[in-house]
Amino acid sequence: MRYLIDDNMTPMTEEQFKDCLSRVSAQRREKVLKYKFASGREQSLRAYMLLQQLLKEEYGITEPPVFRELENGKPVIIGHEDIHFNMSHCKNAVACAVSDKPIGIDVERIQDKVNESLAQYVLNEKELEDITPLKFARLWTMKEAVVKLTGRGITGKEQLRPLLNDYYNGKSPWQIITKDFPDYVVAIAMT
Repeated sequence: MRYLIDDNMTPMTEEQFKDCLSRVSAQRREKVLKYKFASGREQSLRAYMLLQQLLKEEYGITEPPVFRELENGKPVIIGHEDIHFNMSHCKNAVACAVSDKPIGIDVERIQDKVNESLAQYVLNEKELEDITPLKFARLWTMKEAVVKLTGRGITGKEQLRPLLNDYYNGKSPWQIITKDFPDYVVAIAMT
């Protein structure tokens, strides 16, 4: 397993954006350009470029990857279905991970305060104890990374609240790594 994080979120110049866009697949260009705001377009593009970098460094793959979706919506790289990957982006950073086994990654900005209604929706009673913005960001990224690892998607509070119970009890089939940064958190879930 290998991952990269890019937190240099200085806005690209128009020339830089066009240059980067010219180096990705037509499929990704279309996805990038669907974002309403320039920041979302850049984050999506930067995450994909991290994937390209990891594929080149780890597997010697130099062509821009093209994806197809599995039945559960999880993307795979056409022609390289044995390589597992996941990407994530937020206002403060983009992240990507590759592995020979299923993997999920999530990056989230640490908010100034906890969104209480969201916390009530996704966290169980124990997780809600002494909740802080950092603790919430950690738990959220851990749950997102697991959901992305499994390809289950977020279907509701019945799934999210108990999601990490087996992990806490040491009975989980996954390993989760979290990394705290000054204004964001990254979590990686692996089998």
